[in-house]
Amino acid sequence: MSDIDWNSLANQAAAQTDAQFQTTIASLTQMSISEVDQFIKESNITNGNAIKVLKEINDAAASNSSKADAISNIDNGVNFLVSLANKIV
Repeated sequence: MSDIDWNSLANQAAAQTDAQFQTTIASLTQMSISEVDQFIKESNITNGNAIKVLKEINDAAASNSSKADAISNIDNGVNFLVSLANKIV
């Protein structure tokens, strides 16, 4: 039986997940995949936390102040939100 390089397999899975995330964000915005990649890097946010921020923004039931509180509690959430606003404005 051949040895499995688990670290390599994990790195490949992470890269595939990142690529899928970038493609999804690109399809929801007018940004290219390379712009999404750069945007995420500039924001210093994980894909999971970026999704949390986007969910908070999209929560129609929450007030703006509760959204702001929730986003401020997400690691690099405010940086991501500012970067997002800079792309829009």
